[in-house]
Amino acid sequence: MADFETNELQLMMTEKFNTGTARTNNEEMEKNGYVVVKNLWDPEELYHPVPYERGQINYFGSVDKFQHNPNEGQVPGSLARYTHPQYKTIHNGVRKKIEEVIGRKLYNTYYYDRFYFPGQQLKKHADRDACEISTTIHISTNLDEEWPVWIKTPDTYTDKEKSAILVPGEERSVVLKPGDGLIYKGCERPHWRDAMPGAKQGKKIFGKKQEIYYHQIFLHYVLADGQRSHCANDMAR
Repeated sequence: MADFETNELQLMMTEKFNTGTARTNNEEMEKNGYVVVKNLWDPEELYHPVPYERGQINYFGSVDKFQHNPNEGQVPGSLARYTHPQYKTIHNGVRKKIEEVIGRKLYNTYYYDRFYFPGQQLKKHADRDACEISTTIHISTNLDEEWPVWIKTPDTYTDKEKSAILVPGEERSVVLKPGDGLIYKGCERPHWRDAMPGAKQGKKIFGKKQEIYYHQIFLHYVLADGQRSHCANDMAR
């Protein structure tokens, strides 16, 4: 069996097993597995210029303490920055807003932001336990085209044992403006991005070549009284 087929089968099994394990008090969230919140956070407070590094950077409490790996495993060629100090307090602030939306208390787990560049894609996947309730917020971009994030809604099963799928879920595209957030059940809902459009060489603005990019941030949480609460940071409890 090809790797793609194996991964698709594994994803289907993961989705089946996890569906219904992260209950909220938001009707739309329960029906679709996600909800879009306009202006979830001020994009000016989130903004950061495009760094020259590529790969993965892990920060340890300050911008001067970090570890840089030139290879980014999930989206090769992109830049993923884990626990950048700029977003530490925002991680808490967004959590409080999400709690109001879903009607459940959350614990922080972790966060990271990513700069995408033309041709890069985020493959279809479901997240690990630490991403039980997550949000992706669009920070900024200089793309001319819209670039949606895709998410699959829940399947409807024939019975409580999920013996068979009665009605398949839908693959939906969501376009986020800067500051908008997609709140979703990360362990339950497969999500992905198709290849980012835009010219790889960039475009000239006022005579200077401008690199095409798309910047967003993932902020991850778990339900405080849910089955994944053990994934929370001790400081978040």
